[in-house]
Amino acid sequence: MAEQTPKLLKLKTLSLPSFQLMPFWPDNIEAWFCYAESDFSEHGVVDTRAQFLAVVKALPREFNSYVTTSMFTSDVSDPYEILKRSILKRGDLTDRQRLDQLFNNIDLQHGSATDMLQRMREVIGLRTFDEGLFKQLFLSKLPQQVQAVLVSFQNNALDELAASADRILEITKSSTSE
Repeated sequence: MAEQTPKLLKLKTLSLPSFQLMPFWPDNIEAWFCYAESDFSEHGVVDTRAQFLAVVKALPREFNSYVTTSMFTSDVSDPYEILKRSILKRGDLTDRQRLDQLFNNIDLQHGSATDMLQRMREVIGLRTFDEGLFKQLFLSKLPQQVQAVLVSFQNNALDELAASADRILEITKSSTSE
């Protein structure tokens, strides 16, 4: 019996997207794929092989190892989803790494309290986290003078606390620069 070899896709037969995906975001892979899929939808690109090729073109060199030769064969029915899952799995932090980032790597240094809260939520992702504990962790990362003002608003929603912290930080910043 003759061994069947997989047929490589003839790239000329594929209709490649007429647009280019935005540069890849290695630090926020999930969001990048959301934007890519939005672009596919907006431009009517429904063929998964065309989506796959567009993503391959957008990937930086260090992600080339996730692209396998088998993805280019007709034996693989959905190379885009296979590549996407493979890359997302690589970017998925362990729970220990998430906690380490929450406690040690996120602070106010380069943004607002609202930005910091957003980064903290991104690290947690879809996992459940005790809301009270999360609120205390967020507040502990704020300067002490901000914590002192917000202590009386402990029952407010976290987004409200972040917005209040931003206003307090803005006021203290402008009063110290005068």
